[in-house]
Amino acid sequence: MAFKFRLEKVMRFRHRIMEKHTRDVAAAGRVVSGIQENLDHATAEVDRLLNDNNMELQTTLDVKAMMARGHWLDHLGDLQEEISKELEQANVELTNQRALLAQAWQDLDVLEKLREKQKKLWFEEQRKLENKEMDEIGQIRAERNQREIVSGH
Repeated sequence: MAFKFRLEKVMRFRHRIMEKHTRDVAAAGRVVSGIQENLDHATAEVDRLLNDNNMELQTTLDVKAMMARGHWLDHLGDLQEEISKELEQANVELTNQRALLAQAWQDLDVLEKLREKQKKLWFEEQRKLENKEMDEIGQIRAERNQREIVSGH
């Protein structure tokens, strides 16, 4: 008779939950990366406009261009704030998904340790039964040998 872990179905179910949470963490990580990339692009655009020397090189001031540039910078600043808020929310979601994954790992680990403990106890019990059977066989042989000695004389 082989060892059978009674909670094997539960363990397989917990393993599937852990795999799902692993995929969820990866998806949340991709969302965070995408948002971070958008924020980096917006920041780079703001830096480019602020460091653009084209305005200083012109001999005449173009008020319309300066106003358009100012509005565009305001828009980019608002966009940066919006993206920063999205990034913060995405990081919170990533943290939550990581916590769920950690809990799933812990649940699965507990079941694996329980299975190993039960398996060890089962093998120990099997060893005891085998030793008992061997002792009984030895006792029967000893009694048979004793009878043969007694009947042989």
